[in-house]
Amino acid sequence: MISILLLIPWIIFGFKNPSKNFIGLNQTKKSLTLLLGIEIAFFLVLYLTLPEPTSKIAGLQSFSWNYFMLYYAKGIVPTWLIGESINGNLGDKIDLNYQWIYLIVSLIMDYLILLIISPRIKILWNKKPAHNNV
Repeated sequence: MISILLLIPWIIFGFKNPSKNFIGLNQTKKSLTLLLGIEIAFFLVLYLTLPEPTSKIAGLQSFSWNYFMLYYAKGIVPTWLIGESINGNLGDKIDLNYQWIYLIVSLIMDYLILLIISPRIKILWNKKPAHNNV
């Protein structure tokens, strides 16, 4: 899953710079802007290389069909699962008309993954509760 592998530099940056903090992550504004730019560029490359729609081959024009497992799973899988659970046809409608939703979900997943792996979170978990000596 190439889209998840894109996060490795930001995970390493977070562990090397645990004192940095921006929107709850061990990142800087510059590093997150760079991540946003790379994520948008990656999405656009996939979107623009999508083959022309044709009814001769099933799934040829489908973004999720072409890029589901190998390239963009972190944006497609949550969107597909939520869409299909709300309405059985919603996932197909998103795939045909609203592929940009995959980008938004992917950015949300980036944030959640970096938040979960953040060294700051591990520090918070390891804090011992203050004892109240009365």
